[in-house]
Parts: sequence; structure tokens; C-alpha cells
Amino acid sequence: MNRILLGALICFALCGAATAAPPSLKMDLPQTLSDSLPWFAIREVKENNPPFTRGHLAQMAAKSDRVAMVYFATWCIPCRVGVKKLAENGAELKKHNVQVVLVNIGERDEEMIRKWVEKAGASDFTVVGDPFKRTTEGFGLVNEGQEISLPRTIVVDKNLKPLFMLGQEGSDWPEVLWK
Repeated sequence: MNRILLGALICFALCGAATAAPPSLKMDLPQTLSDSLPWFAIREVKENNPPFTRGHLAQMAAKSDRVAMVYFATWCIPCRVGVKKLAENGAELKKHNVQVVLVNIGERDEEMIRKWVEKAGASDFTVVGDPFKRTTEGFGLVNEGQEISLPRTIVVDKNLKPLFMLGQEGSDWPEVLWK
């Protein structure tokens, strides 16, 4: 009986340790992002679909310490979890002067995207749509015609110099964005 109890305790301890979320996974930046973000033009997901270009991002970055471009798709479960956590930590993001741009990849149904963002509580963030994957292929994150693995985040400084890229939002999400 004691062996069974001891075995159960050991299993519980090992299983508990195995389920702890790892820290966010930093990835190497592609060569195309070594100095600055390339030019791009996409559209905001809101009424009248105003353009969102590198110039718009530069204006946003100039007022911030960092900007996180958080790539997502409405079908991506880890993206939903990460965006909700970003929304829950909005005050901390503001305190650390980090702005967030949610970049929807490959989807064209803007009403669905808006509802998804609203349901995640993330309506305060800038949301852009990139149905033709200009910021994934154009930034060198994937080759032409390839799909990006989500979630993915690129963090840039005031001058649009990429600081790092994340391929997984871990236990330190979103604190990793300002640390």
C-alpha cells in the first residue's frame, strides 16, 4: 500500500512538473529583418479599411518603447489564448510603453476577424488584415506559398529595428514583450 502511495506521489510530482508551461520560445530573425522592417502595405480591420503601412507602424513605434506585431488566425487556439492574455495585461503593456498590432494572416472575412478580436477582449489593439501574407513572405518569415506556424510575434523598437521574434507564447507571456 505504501509503495502505491509513494508511486502515485512520484507520478504526480513528475506529471505536474511536465505540464508547467515553458518560457516563450525566442527564434532567430530572418536575414531580411536584421536591420529594419521592409516596406509593406496592408489594411486595418475596421470601418472603411484604412491602409496600414510601414509608415503608420513607424509613427506608432516613435511613441512607444516597443511594438509587438502579433500574428494570429481565428482558427488558431494558442493564438486565442495569447491574445486574451495580452488583453488582460493591457494596463501592464501601457505601463511599459508597449503597443500591440494584431496581424491576421490569410483570412478575408473581416466581420469574423472583428468578432474574434472582440470576443478575446482585444478591441483596444490595432488590428490589421494580411490576407495575401505580405508581412510573412515579404519579411522572410516563410517562403512564397508556405504557411506560417502560429502564433508568431515580432517585437520592434522605436526605429522599427526588430529586437526578437517569438515562435511560442510561454509562461512569461506577455512579460517577455517588455523585459
